[in-house]
Amino acid sequence: MKKSFSNLLLLLIALLSSTAIHAQRLYFEASKPLSDTLNSNAEESLPIYSEQDSTLFFVRSLYAQNTGGLHSGQDIWYTKKDTAGRWTEPKNDLGKLNNEGNNAIVGISSSGRTVYLLNDYGTENSQQAGLSLSFNREQDWSTPNKISIPGISSKQGNFYSLYMHPSEEVVLISVQLENSLGQEDLYVSTKDPFTNEWSEPVHLGPTINTGGFEISPYLTADKQTLFFSSNGHPGYGNADVFVAHRTDTSWTNWSSPENLGDQINSAGFDAYFTAKEDNEVFFVSNRRGSSADIYTSRIITEEERQRMLAQRVEGGGRGAGMLNQNNSTEIGGLDTETQALLDETRALLDEFNRIKTGDGSNNSNTATSSAGSESGNSSLFASQEMLFQLNSAEIQNKFQNTLNIVIETLRQNPSLKAEIVGHADDTGGKDYNLKLSIDRAIEVKQFLVENGISERRIITYGKGSTQPVSDNQTPEARQKNRRVVISFI
Repeated sequence: MKKSFSNLLLLLIALLSSTAIHAQRLYFEASKPLSDTLNSNAEESLPIYSEQDSTLFFVRSLYAQNTGGLHSGQDIWYTKKDTAGRWTEPKNDLGKLNNEGNNAIVGISSSGRTVYLLNDYGTENSQQAGLSLSFNREQDWSTPNKISIPGISSKQGNFYSLYMHPSEEVVLISVQLENSLGQEDLYVSTKDPFTNEWSEPVHLGPTINTGGFEISPYLTADKQTLFFSSNGHPGYGNADVFVAHRTDTSWTNWSSPENLGDQINSAGFDAYFTAKEDNEVFFVSNRRGSSADIYTSRIITEEERQRMLAQRVEGGGRGAGMLNQNNSTEIGGLDTETQALLDETRALLDEFNRIKTGDGSNNSNTATSSAGSESGNSSLFASQEMLFQLNSAEIQNKFQNTLNIVIETLRQNPSLKAEIVGHADDTGGKDYNLKLSIDRAIEVKQFLVENGISERRIITYGKGSTQPVSDNQTPEARQKNRRVVISFI
């Protein structure tokens, strides 16, 4: 048996190495809430970590021990890890940084001696929209001073947020202005190195911003990768965390935002993602109830992800269950346990199908049914494809059977989720094609929901015209690219 199992592990490694993984894909450990010492019955949000003194700052709202009491504004709190790796009891004894207004740290300098604060601190007990800074002098924080960022004062609505990069040269702003596409959009303001004046906010563009809201921006140290939360991009729930990458030296051209997946996102509100140098991440979620808590996870490598999957094979589980279904592939001469492990290996590889680069080819372990074909679904986990008319997100009647297959598969397998990925041909512009592909995916999702499938089991993405299966040179070729692919994960 040991020899058979070793052969299966080698098979797993060989199959994994042949699976194309997007270079920018991020993997995470299972997330978990920070200790109850830190998370309270109040609302915790805005975690930001100071590498220099190993301090986690965060915000508490609706908390009796805040400055001014339960119904005043929010306070900045902080905690550190003790020698045993436990978070210490949080404190808010930060002097001038906390008053009866809404207080939050939105940036920490690379030296750790300067913090940037939400709002323009006016009198001790009142604040106005803006940005301030404070210096740490002999274990005491100086009186916050205003930083003039043009345009913030003309914001619409009550909500806005900022993130100051540790370089102190770039500030990201979530705010609704006159040229916003919907609710809060993301903008950037940069500091002139000669005059130290800040620029007018620059809109990050329609690849990042939507008709919904985009909030809680976080920019990596190299200024190339942006994390943010949105309810306008397809996701799992109220607001999800996404990642995008700058594609040139401007602030307006970005890769298509990618959802961070269900290790980070949930059916609730997920936002305020930040990261440490050691790849530990923090974010905020209300998935446990009405109040938000701070959660933690860790970015892991592709190799670590593969080892985790291999350990799941060794532990058994889903493979044995698959033997009771009619979709396992038998190989002559294998005993029952070995066959179960082989089926488990194939099942685990399904998880990699959704991150395989889009080349239009069928996966080696998942049969893809032709859209609208009469042959039906030859495998329980077969992906399905639907085509669309030019400039349309309307579902064609001839794909009713395809949708019925999807619905029946999900009903019979409650643990499965459906990943719906929309695509477009190259007829329109980049932004138009992206929106059209998202609309197609959402249209299919809506159909499934109307037929009894829970939204929590459906993930939607739009890829625009970036992953064609045909060359777009003829009407027939372009038709093949106007598609939605539904995979089971």
